[in-house]
Amino acid sequence: MKKKVFYWSPHINEQIATVKAVVNSAFSLVKYDKNYEPVILNVFGEWNSLKNLLNEKNLNFKNLINLNIKLPINGFIKSRIFYTFLSFIILIPLYKFLKKEKPDYLIIHLITVPVLVLCFFFNFKTKFILRISGYPKLNFLRKIFWRIASKKIYKIFTPTEITKKMLIENGVFSEDQIFLLRDPIISIKNLNFLKTKKIDDNFEFDNYILSIGRLTRQKNFQFLIKAYAHVKQEVTNLPKLLIIGEGEEKNNLTEKIREYKVEKDVLLLGYRNNVFQYLNKSLFFLLSSDWEDPGFVLLEAAASNKLILSSNVLSGPKEFLYNKSSGFLYEKENFTDFKNKIKHILNNIDSKEIYLKKVNAKKNSKNYTIFYHYKELSKLL
Repeated sequence: MKKKVFYWSPHINEQIATVKAVVNSAFSLVKYDKNYEPVILNVFGEWNSLKNLLNEKNLNFKNLINLNIKLPINGFIKSRIFYTFLSFIILIPLYKFLKKEKPDYLIIHLITVPVLVLCFFFNFKTKFILRISGYPKLNFLRKIFWRIASKKIYKIFTPTEITKKMLIENGVFSEDQIFLLRDPIISIKNLNFLKTKKIDDNFEFDNYILSIGRLTRQKNFQFLIKAYAHVKQEVTNLPKLLIIGEGEEKNNLTEKIREYKVEKDVLLLGYRNNVFQYLNKSLFFLLSSDWEDPGFVLLEAAASNKLILSSNVLSGPKEFLYNKSSGFLYEKENFTDFKNKIKHILNNIDSKEIYLKKVNAKKNSKNYTIFYHYKELSKLL
């Protein structure tokens, strides 16, 4: 009999990286192992718009409840209010569902409270696996709650060694519960196919600096635009900066572009379905985020053999770039360091140094393929 692996990942924006990670993780079991039956939980209808994608990958999903409400896609406070509301109303339906379906494993992403509450008060045959990314704010209440709930948690998965180390040092979970499981981001076959696609004939740019991500505060595009404007004052023929993505910060970023008078040099392209087309024609990729784990687009850039310049944030990018051997890091919010790194890259773009960084980054990206993820996941289940 197949083992049921259920994925709990309620989200309010299908463009977030976690959605892709969940789909690819479930797909890895479908593709490489007939002993598992992966199922994605459609908690409140958030997966409805992705039915076609799930069908293409032969993935099943099961409905929990059906909320006929408009989800708060933008806004930190609105999203937190919604998450709190959801945590309360989902408890009873989730309890009944787990008792009826009896999955062998439940892998928990994003909203953890309702699942952990049920873990604490009731006994299930299901093995609960908690995925923790980034640097969760371990306030006193969360620390106590997680420590108590940890007795019912089978395993903890983290996408980076740094997050794993942080959890061990904080003593929330026992060390033998915590395991590194990198996200399944790269599909070599799909990557090679997408790279062959051409950009719209009206796209006239080449050898530009490219940045990709949702237009949110986390991505720190405000710093990027301001820093780019500073560099432009000193560097003649500075390549244009193209930013792909949509989000709540779009109007603010548009205003910043006007404020720094770089309307002809910094372009907001909006959402693009196939970023590999734009990566192919770029000079190098730039990540300005305040935090990442390590960032899907960073890994996609590495797999596309592109040079990477990233903010030196605590989590993923630094770890992936092996402390600068596979790309460049600039100190977060440091205009001088940012400027110096840009100048160095432009002056040495065809050097052996940069060639080796691109080779190393592409090699590192193979640890984030769907097949590599399956091999590690199957060992941990």
